[in-house]
Amino acid sequence: MQRAPTNSHPSYLATYGSTGDGPVETPRSENTTFDFLGLSNSITTDSYHTVGPSSLRNFAGSYARTSALYMADNLSVLSRHSTSQPTNDTSSKDWHDPSRLEDGKSRALETESLMSSDGLSFFPVLSRHTTVGSMIFRDEFTPAGASPRSSVAQSVFNSVNVLVGISALALPLAMRYSGWVAGMVIFGFCTVSTNYAAKVLARCLDVAPAEANQTYGDMGAAAFGERGRNIISSVFMLELITVGVAIIILLSDGLQTCFDMSQTMARFISFIVLTPTLFLPISKLAYTSLIGVISSTCLIVLVTYDGFSKKSQPGSLWDPMPTDLWPTATLSTLPLSFGLFMAIYSGAAVFPSIYRDMAQPKQFGKVVDITYLFTFALYLAISFSGYLMFGRTTMQEITENLAATPGYTVWINQGASYIILLMPIAKYGLMLNPITVSFEIWLQGRCQSAGGDKDIKTPWYYTPVTILGRIILSAITLAIAIVIPGFDHVIALLGSLFSYGISVIFPVICYIKLYRDSMTFTELCLNCSLLLICFVLSFLGTVWSFIPV
Repeated sequence: MQRAPTNSHPSYLATYGSTGDGPVETPRSENTTFDFLGLSNSITTDSYHTVGPSSLRNFAGSYARTSALYMADNLSVLSRHSTSQPTNDTSSKDWHDPSRLEDGKSRALETESLMSSDGLSFFPVLSRHTTVGSMIFRDEFTPAGASPRSSVAQSVFNSVNVLVGISALALPLAMRYSGWVAGMVIFGFCTVSTNYAAKVLARCLDVAPAEANQTYGDMGAAAFGERGRNIISSVFMLELITVGVAIIILLSDGLQTCFDMSQTMARFISFIVLTPTLFLPISKLAYTSLIGVISSTCLIVLVTYDGFSKKSQPGSLWDPMPTDLWPTATLSTLPLSFGLFMAIYSGAAVFPSIYRDMAQPKQFGKVVDITYLFTFALYLAISFSGYLMFGRTTMQEITENLAATPGYTVWINQGASYIILLMPIAKYGLMLNPITVSFEIWLQGRCQSAGGDKDIKTPWYYTPVTILGRIILSAITLAIAIVIPGFDHVIALLGSLFSYGISVIFPVICYIKLYRDSMTFTELCLNCSLLLICFVLSFLGTVWSFIPV
């Protein structure tokens, strides 16, 4: 069964009807896509199989949607103008009741009428289950320009692009904190558990019709009612802010390395440089985020090249620095490694978007395995190389070691330092944009409440307030970056507090909740054991991320 292209305003789902047996999708051919009102537009069937402008456009569109929307799709928004009113009963059974789904054709006509009303001067009417991602999708991405369904190759590329990020810079430090044996055990556990959770997540998404269950929030609502959706939305909001803090710290550390300035000055310059990216269209930021994965890959290649280019320690793979088999020298910092290793998989939140976007959802397991094989190899290379090169002197960011160690090719390392500066600039606006859109949607609701239901105009204060809101959000992330200045501690917090919960704990809990009756006793025990281990690692890692080393 094909899945709807995005978690959308109800108008996206106009071609989906229902029967007495439950919701079904209107059959569609492989050469059909949909605009935001659910009307079909033709695209060439062979665009997936030929290399040309059409196929490249499809590939770029698929990448941009996934990069821009995977976090925003998990932030739910409500409006008092709703095409489907909530009920008091939020049980997962009634929430998926087919009788509550409107007829596709009438829904499209109703939405078209709403879209032409004067009351939608700056945002369209929201449905009960609209997400920030669907709002961005409507305003920034036009499905007619690119197929909303991704091939296996596109899905793998999109997944790797999201998973490979700035957290890789702290992997050698994680190995230093844990030692070889414990480090590989924790690293392997994080890899296997998130891989497994991604696959059971797909099963949880299949528990309801595709149009009703497409995001983490939908999955939470299916398992725990609307409270589950609201909790997920809050967690993702906090995670985005934490990522913003890590990005500011990374950029300021890079500025200190390149231009020899104080930490406070570097933080404020980072604020000045990054804040304007919050005002750029997210469709453009999605494409520039490609710089992130290119920079990360170049960094891994550079670390390995530097290691082989230098014949003596420190910083040589031919003459490694002393390392620890066990975390004997740094036992007190071992819990920090719990979060540092898991943080590299914080992008696992992308998998609902990947699954929803796939032209062949049955190939999702294959996509997950290939993605993890590729990312695990990259992460293993940088963690091993960095730890062997610098051993017990490994710093919080491996780039700091490279910059402080003489004997490398100067122009290559200088180029790497400038590449590192590009990574946060490409990611900052993309990560915080969903929060700014959430605020603006909330502000719209306040304006509508004040102005009534008729002849709603954009108030004079709307634009200056939204501008001020974006600046304040950036200032908040700056303040947190000043209070918690360590990049390793922020990444450890990101991994311990958020990644364990989003990438493993929540999907497995939903899986148990939805499929417990069909599970064997052994399967139930294994899933519960996985939850217990993750809870312990998450708790210890979170506590230690606030303790100065």
